[in-house]
Amino acid sequence: MINGARVKTALESVGHYISGPGGADTPLVIPDNFLLFELITEGAVYLPDGNDLHGVGAVFAHNPGQSTVSRTPGDGHYACMTVRYRLNRLSQRFVWPRVFQWAVVSQALRFSEEILFAFHHTDYDHGVLGDLIWSQFRFRLEEFQRSVKHRSIPPLVANVMSHMDRHYAEPLGVEDLAARFGLSASYLHALFREHVGMTPHQHLILQRMRSARHKLVTTGAPIKSIAMDVGYANTENFCRAFKKHCGLTAATYRRKFIPHG
Repeated sequence: MINGARVKTALESVGHYISGPGGADTPLVIPDNFLLFELITEGAVYLPDGNDLHGVGAVFAHNPGQSTVSRTPGDGHYACMTVRYRLNRLSQRFVWPRVFQWAVVSQALRFSEEILFAFHHTDYDHGVLGDLIWSQFRFRLEEFQRSVKHRSIPPLVANVMSHMDRHYAEPLGVEDLAARFGLSASYLHALFREHVGMTPHQHLILQRMRSARHKLVTTGAPIKSIAMDVGYANTENFCRAFKKHCGLTAATYRRKFIPHG
């Protein structure tokens, strides 16, 4: 595990490595006060000191004293973008997992190409690039952790949630929803409490409010129209629900994020 979000860091280098058949001859041991990321762009490698195999889009984070990836299956090879930071001072503590997966591989490959070009071919400020890379990895880690959490939800509950997420603007009573999936309302409540941490109704309201926030900021539609679009026939009920959920009225929320609207 690696400590360091909101760490005072300095980007030292961005590089690209291609191994020979069978992987790297000797893994690199990370020196004190440095942090190294490896984003796999070709092939597959084993987790250092383990047998878990990771392919393109895997992001490895190596702490001082830890070794970089090196082993591949058989005579295969791997390639990766390497990003090295010097750690100067911890202002907050954060735990990086040793490895996580960038969800969309094509995005990971494009990012690698863009960063290598920006670092070596242009005169962009390395501090700006360092912030960009760090933030991108943090975002992809968050995305990965969310996907892991979702995969831990039983398929039946995930199917109910998926149905609700597609039809949140329609009337969705808990009794009818439970019957649709061959469950009792009480059992559906219990499943959601255990695996989602909220009731089905709370999940429905959450999806409606997420959609409403997005529509308020990205469209000029009247609040009455948005209320109907997200499942509220009565605008007053929508406004009460929105203020309870967000702590602001819908109009205030819109003004806050569209100051010149």
